[in-house]
Amino acid sequence: MKDKFFLIGATAGGFMLSVALTGILRGTPVISSHGQTVIHPVSVSYVAAKTVSKEEVESQK
Repeated sequence: MKDKFFLIGATAGGFMLSVALTGILRGTPVISSHGQTVIHPVSVSYVAAKTVSKEEVESQK
């Protein structure tokens, strides 16, 4: 009788673990993972300021 309870508990624990890992790997809460995952592409631009010397400005003219 103890073996049956152990098997049921191990099965339930394994299922809960797999559901939790699915949520962690998807990066979403477990409740919202039932919906369709939508990925939107995002453009990223990197802009940096550059100091320009007077010589560089005059050479551009």
